[in-house]
Amino acid sequence: MNRNKLNIKALGILFPFLLFGADIQESTPLKIEAHGGLGSILLKWDLPEEGIITSIRIFRSSDMLSTYEIIDLDGVITDRYLDKDLISNELYFYRLEMETIDEKILSSAYETPAFAKPKDAQDLDQIIFELQQSYPVTVSTYLEITDIHELKSILVRDYILNQIPSEISQIHMLQMYLLMEEVYIESFLNILPIGEFKACQLLFANKDVSSLHEYIDKAFTTLDPLLRHQILFTPQEWKDEKINVIKILESKLSEAIDIYENDIIFLESLSSIRMTSLVQDSSGVKINLHQFENEGFTVELRMNEESIPVLFENDDSRMIAIPDNWKYVNLMIAENVVQTLPIVKEEGLLSIALDDQYIFADGITDLRTMRSIPKQDFQLNEIAYIDMENKLQVEVAGNSDWSTELGLFINDSLLWEWNSTPGFEVSFLDSNWALQTSKDYSWLHLCRVNENDEWEILESRPLNLQESFHESKVPDLGTWTTVSFSSFGESNDITRTQKTHQFIPEIFALYQNYPNPFNASTNITFDLLEEANVSLFVTDARGRKLKVFLEEIFLVKGFYSFDWSGEYQSSGIYFITLQAQSGEYLPVVMSRKMIYLK
Repeated sequence: MNRNKLNIKALGILFPFLLFGADIQESTPLKIEAHGGLGSILLKWDLPEEGIITSIRIFRSSDMLSTYEIIDLDGVITDRYLDKDLISNELYFYRLEMETIDEKILSSAYETPAFAKPKDAQDLDQIIFELQQSYPVTVSTYLEITDIHELKSILVRDYILNQIPSEISQIHMLQMYLLMEEVYIESFLNILPIGEFKACQLLFANKDVSSLHEYIDKAFTTLDPLLRHQILFTPQEWKDEKINVIKILESKLSEAIDIYENDIIFLESLSSIRMTSLVQDSSGVKINLHQFENEGFTVELRMNEESIPVLFENDDSRMIAIPDNWKYVNLMIAENVVQTLPIVKEEGLLSIALDDQYIFADGITDLRTMRSIPKQDFQLNEIAYIDMENKLQVEVAGNSDWSTELGLFINDSLLWEWNSTPGFEVSFLDSNWALQTSKDYSWLHLCRVNENDEWEILESRPLNLQESFHESKVPDLGTWTTVSFSSFGESNDITRTQKTHQFIPEIFALYQNYPNPFNASTNITFDLLEEANVSLFVTDARGRKLKVFLEEIFLVKGFYSFDWSGEYQSSGIYFITLQAQSGEYLPVVMSRKMIYLK
């Protein structure tokens, strides 16, 4: 912006009268502050609450009485101005005038102008050199920083790089999350690749956030000479912003540490290798696998008697081509099935979340591994299949502010189509069918009609129609869990008496066994939140009870722990099931999957 400067010889006290006449409004003088910086002085003033300001003029003098320069702000109405390229250590005096729409002049006090000295800018190179090591990104881009939000973002980037030496491709997501109170994430596994997630342990492993406090506090102190004037902040504004950003960062980092710890526990509950996506294009079908830990077991993909060995070598991810005749694929670790996936018949990308949720997209774009699929307004919430009757029952839960056309498909065949009713509360819609399809592996798709009047898949779920099963999301729209009770048409968080429905927030918390997978014994724990009759048992994949710890035993509320050894069992998948009944309510049941590897 051009600043027109006019040198005028006049008496300082009389100058405004000579230039503009005597129509100066007698009122409380305008307040103006002056703060010295490197080769510059920052001027700050308050805009009056009444009257429309049409112009602002600043008067500058080096001796207060003889020579004045007018700094015209070119019609810009603002509350601050940085006077640059000044002589170091020379005293400058400033007065301020504003003109209103009715041509009245408001002025700062003539007898007591604001004054300050610019500091010597010759030491700038030395300051930059000293700061470069601690704040490399901030210092290398300091000339481009003109806003406090830019500064905070770059400082957080420097802090992350200071803690994590490896490169983080999604570092901007971490910056945004840590700086914005309104931004919340459920899992870092949803935004970070596995390798970067593990690298972030250096950032989130320490529950003591004092190092972040010290880092930001020191940064604002040492970067003050270089950047405070550049972003037009007074010393008090600079101090207030430092306090505010430390408060936000400490709160968000504490939250992040808890989320990261939960992610670590979740990863430890998974098998060492998982299928994370399936791609079908013109060249055929390919399965993407990710190795979380190298345990030295043999790994292969298999359908019936056909198999493909998998070697990871130096890479944690592998893309394996699947024969065209395969209808499903089993992931085998040490001769045990740890994951089964029906082959998708349509071209596109099937993303497999780590919590066994699935979403199919027509385009093949993003092969990243996620803990869970993105939340949708409507989701599959409960599915049951009765083998003897060939009967499929499905519940959809969700809500939207407007009517949505939804549809359920098995593969590419439409089963059911309906329009949702707008509302704020979650609604539950269920229906059932006697399937005419062959007993095979299939896919259930929940779809909606998009703006192009085409079906768009919201969520998918594999169906093994060779045996009965019952699974639901517990709590509603949460994690898929194998259950032994039905709650179709209502919340998965409620049980019912004979006469009425009543809400039970929580009866117990069944934790994932640890370690999982395990090769000797594993620890099973749960919290009983109120006294109840409790059953706790281990079953195999066919539902046969192998170990009964508790059978309708009355327990008081508290924490309980049991150890289970798989010594006499074959490697494979097992389930720990907890059932609790309190008062007159029906039993509440929850199961968790365990993986035993010899």
